Amino acid sequence: MRNGRYYAILWADRGDGTKAARRFPLLDESGTPIRGLQAARDALDAVKAKRVDGALPQSGIKPPFDDFAAFYLQMQSTRTKKHGTQQNEAQAIARWKTHFGRTRIDRLTTPAIKAFIESRMRGCVLAGRKYEPASPRTAKLDLIALSNVLKAAVDAGHLRDRPRLPTIKVPPAPRRHLMTPPQFEKLLAACTGKKPNGEAVTKNGGQLQDYLQFLAFTGAREKEALPTKWTHVDFDNARVFIGAPPDFEATTLTIGTGGISKNHGCRAVDFNPQLEALLADMHSRRSPDSVFLFPSPRRGEQDIPAKSLRESLRLAREHAGLPNAGFHDLRHIFISHAVMAGIDFMTTAEWVGHKDGGILIGKVYGHLLDEHR
Repeated sequence: MRNGRYYAILWADRGDGTKAARRFPLLDESGTPIRGLQAARDALDAVKAKRVDGALPQSGIKPPFDDFAAFYLQMQSTRTKKHGTQQNEAQAIARWKTHFGRTRIDRLTTPAIKAFIESRMRGCVLAGRKYEPASPRTAKLDLIALSNVLKAAVDAGHLRDRPRLPTIKVPPAPRRHLMTPPQFEKLLAACTGKKPNGEAVTKNGGQLQDYLQFLAFTGAREKEALPTKWTHVDFDNARVFIGAPPDFEATTLTIGTGGISKNHGCRAVDFNPQLEALLADMHSRRSPDSVFLFPSPRRGEQDIPAKSLRESLRLAREHAGLPNAGFHDLRHIFISHAVMAGIDFMTTAEWVGHKDGGILIGKVYGHLLDEHR
């Protein structure tokens, strides 16, 4: 006993392969220090049983959560994730750091974690910033970021087991309705349309029109398509390379793995008649001072691709009366029409950069076959 509290002193593993006499506080089931002798004897037996099972807490001072979270963000395994993933994870971890502060990582409890998730879903203020109520999906992403930090803490020897994380039920996303050809044509027309006062709907409507067609005819993701260069277009072999690195030359006929696509790869999409006609037309009127298919309208003396066309899309879709139209809808157009054309799922998966051999395409788009038949 020390200062009125009971401890067990046992010969136990220090956590580094050596053994020494270690002191373990005797606590009841609620984590409160035991004050009675008989209860202390019972608790001592429980600690001895943990020693036999190898379940004693490891020795050494554990780092505060915010310190280890900062270390986690600098780990090589974390830094190899996509830049956007790293940013999202860092933002979620910053919220957890505000909540936990200097709490030791081995002192994090399920109730404290659950309290944060509930406050996020109600809406809360963290570090002076007001957060609106988060959706179940957003709250679950915060929980995944925390789980990654705790898993790294287990691997680093700071934790034996992660605290139990609350379960968040995320309702399934509503099935995305396929944009019909008339709707697509209406959206394209809106790009170069005029407002009632005669003003253009958007200043770069022609470029947006080309971009939307390029997405629909290649199945490329929004951020993959913007940096595409004319050297990535292989007219001789009727294909275009998506996610190619900056120094990639289509004429080398080599598909690399160090690309900029979602899976860090580079893939080739074979021409279909619409894509071939679009690229031929775009090539005939390309900007002579840019190597990009979609050069930034504000590039000045620099030759850089457009950073984003989202604001232009917002204006065009409002003018077209299609408020929910998004860039990803055009990827769905490409995949759906490939399915309805009878192209095998594996080939389509290679075109759009799926690594599952077509499983996702068959699961998500297979239902279109019955409608098409």
